[in-house]
Amino acid sequence: MKETFTITPHDTALIQQYGLAPKKLQNCSVRSYSFGERIISEGRPNGLLFIITGGKAKVGVTAPNGKNIVLCFYISKGLLGEVELFSDTSAASTTVTAMNELRCIVIPTDRNKAYLLGNPAFTRIAASQLSEKLMQSTDKTVENTLYTAEIRLCRYIFAAANNALFRDVMTDVSYSIGTSYRHLYRMIGALCKDRILEKTNEGYRICNMEQLKERAGQH
Repeated sequence: MKETFTITPHDTALIQQYGLAPKKLQNCSVRSYSFGERIISEGRPNGLLFIITGGKAKVGVTAPNGKNIVLCFYISKGLLGEVELFSDTSAASTTVTAMNELRCIVIPTDRNKAYLLGNPAFTRIAASQLSEKLMQSTDKTVENTLYTAEIRLCRYIFAAANNALFRDVMTDVSYSIGTSYRHLYRMIGALCKDRILEKTNEGYRICNMEQLKERAGQH
């Protein structure tokens, strides 16, 4: 993780889009995370609010049996840490991991809590994003209930890929789509055989995005 306290004009404009006045915020910084780095860890104290400015992250929880289940993905935008801010809890409710080079504005909530919660524009935008996350969670439940394992895998790959490259922790993938590790690799092998995916040193390259979309039911 890299951190700087230099806020660019672009960062300032983005902060303002959330109804916030940058000059009223204290000790803000900008952080960059690489693939696989954790931004927030479930169960650990989190006193920060993150505004994603670029990149992709996955959000997951740990089930009672110890399995990591991915709830959703963020692409270049969105808030992280707002659940803890509004619920007044210190422990993070989810684990957030960077899926590629991810950049975000970081706002310490202990120094800025009164201003954040007392700002109607910000709370309205944050509430709207929370409702979108709830809808994503509902869609995820429907997906795991009604779709075949292959469709769930293709939808996962489509959501997680960056620049036509898919890479992730495969145990997380298998738990998230509700299938065994062995069956996951059988399905990936079939996608490679059909020339939809190609294994590389970095992960799996998507060779045929249209076919992947079709199998994921994204048309």
